[in-house]
Amino acid sequence: MQGLKFFFALSALVWTGLAQPVLLQMGEKSLALTFPSELWPEWQGVLAWEGRELRAQGLPLEPMVRALGGMAAADHLFAFARADEPGVALSPEEVRSAVLLFRVDGEGSPPTPLLFLGDQGRVLVAPVRWLVLHGPREGLPEVGVWPEAATVTLVTPAGARTLSLADLETTFVSLTYPGSYVRSSGERVTALWTGIPLPDLLGNWPAETEIEVVAADGYRMRYRYGALRDAEGVWLLAFKQDGKYLPFNPGYFRLVKAGPGNPTFPSGASARMVVRLEVRGEYRPYTLRLSGARTHEFSRWDLELGVACPCRARTVTATHKGETRTYTGIPLWRLLAYVDDAVAPAGPGLKYEDAAFNWALAQGEYLVEIRAADGFSQVIPSSYLAGEDRFLLALKVDGRFLGEAEGGPLLFVWDDGVPAPAGLKRVKWVTEIVLRPKDPR
Repeated sequence: MQGLKFFFALSALVWTGLAQPVLLQMGEKSLALTFPSELWPEWQGVLAWEGRELRAQGLPLEPMVRALGGMAAADHLFAFARADEPGVALSPEEVRSAVLLFRVDGEGSPPTPLLFLGDQGRVLVAPVRWLVLHGPREGLPEVGVWPEAATVTLVTPAGARTLSLADLETTFVSLTYPGSYVRSSGERVTALWTGIPLPDLLGNWPAETEIEVVAADGYRMRYRYGALRDAEGVWLLAFKQDGKYLPFNPGYFRLVKAGPGNPTFPSGASARMVVRLEVRGEYRPYTLRLSGARTHEFSRWDLELGVACPCRARTVTATHKGETRTYTGIPLWRLLAYVDDAVAPAGPGLKYEDAAFNWALAQGEYLVEIRAADGFSQVIPSSYLAGEDRFLLALKVDGRFLGEAEGGPLLFVWDDGVPAPAGLKRVKWVTEIVLRPKDPR
């Protein structure tokens, strides 16, 4: 869409700097959207407005909506500029052409972020702050209140990483669920909590692993990793209560148990003022090595963080030995972009860049060999994989990380509905991907 022109009329307002974040809320799932983004595909083009051409940049809306669960044919996504004003409803068809513009350069530019329909050149909301499926349940939550001091440090035997509140809300999917804690007096306190599930933050650990939570005042509390999620709900690193960001006192982050059924937990089990999460367990590092025109190696952190972000993770339904399960992982073709030629996505970690994938080479059919730790391997022509998100290196099954007996940490699997070569088998314990020329015979 680069270079495409859209025509619309707005009152003259001056762009005054970086746009505010936009909150996308799809049911219980939410994600804050900012620009520039290393996670989502970007749009840039030229807007013709009031006889002038203005450069514009932003994000297509449809990939984010799809990543958070998508929309049914009868659904509507409501866009709001203010909490006290009525929203504008978007159909699934309109969402497919909608773009969030976070920057429009030029004197007299429209306010940003703004929401417009690319195929119609029609502005819907300017500026836009919330995008909510089916409209708000009980008011609109705060968005973008990110004090610099609001950080949490994750510590594992492999090292430590500090994440800001902005990192958390823009990278991980937040869940919003009710949960009730009971004080020692017997008083029950119920709230609607928004936060990141601890298993998404911490990655793949055995059930017996110990998680120690450290508060700003030095207080420590321990949890068993296997108890962080059960039929009642999930433990969240919460940063909002009833739609409002938690204040400095009693702390920007709190551990709470929440879920659709409003689980109850003792207040003594709810750590407040959380600043640090320490994992006390056996660290089993693993890597994925890719070889082709060049070599590249992904670490355990790269892969588990990749599957935690909805911008990269994909889910398929696959049947094996009569049992149908859902698997979540990383599309194999996205990894091939790192080694199919001399062009690779730049920077550390796992990134998706369509331009880095050699489409012409893939259609010419090289072979992709998927190798396991036990020596087993399978080969698939590249033409099956190009642009196809349904061939995965899965890290999760039915929402939880794969165990070793299930083929984890990395399992090659594909969706029941995708065309696959005859005789292709899933590969457990994947450690290496090798690209090689097709046999000329």
